[in-house]
Amino acid sequence: MVAEFADAVSAALSSGANPVTALREASGYTIEQLAVVSGLATSEIVELEDGIDTDSAKVARLAAALGLPDGGMA
Repeated sequence: MVAEFADAVSAALSSGANPVTALREASGYTIEQLAVVSGLATSEIVELEDGIDTDSAKVARLAAALGLPDGGMA
């Protein structure tokens, strides 16, 4: 399971995906689902995925929602 997740993230990153997008998609979440789990607005997640917003507190909330260790998305 972990290897499949790592492979999915690696493939997405190799294709040029934003790390936030790669992790979200490998976790099987839509933006809307991740918004509910993380407590962020969908627009905030879109801005993180588009690289418009780099707020470390928001990134930490997404990492926690995805079950990643602190700094897992940095």
